[in-house]
Amino acid sequence: MSDETWQAPVADRTLDAVVDVPGSKSLTNRYLVLAALADGPGILRGALDSRDTRNMAGGLEALGAGIERDGAVWRIEPMTAGSGPVDVDCGLAGTVMRFLPPVAALTGRPVRFDGEPPARLRPMGPVLDALRVLGATVEDDGRGTLPFTVTGPISGVAVDLDA
Repeated sequence: MSDETWQAPVADRTLDAVVDVPGSKSLTNRYLVLAALADGPGILRGALDSRDTRNMAGGLEALGAGIERDGAVWRIEPMTAGSGPVDVDCGLAGTVMRFLPPVAALTGRPVRFDGEPPARLRPMGPVLDALRVLGATVEDDGRGTLPFTVTGPISGVAVDLDA
């Protein structure tokens, strides 16, 4: 280990710049869910376009939301009722695999969740157990991981979730 202290660089002239800071993947996903559950259309500004946020948007669209992207501005139409089974691709996104199953249970439709092989190793047991307590049917062959299918409805009983 060196005894030298690192010196931060110092500008040799005044800086004048405008920098667009990208949005947060985590916040973009959470706001998409809220907008899809709202009672009217919404606009999300500063959204981050990433693989995870595209998977969230795709899952919400499969569940009946409308999402129109224009750069960092996304327009969201709330979910509408649909019929028939739905498939949601979680990719590797933890927010998709943890936030959308409860949303899916609200639809009363069978919704199958799956993702890439590494995502199938991530534990989902606490979320799936909580959905069962709420009255949803969860088919996961006892694995507690992806792939699984959630079918609502759910009721408003209290549930403890080990997060």
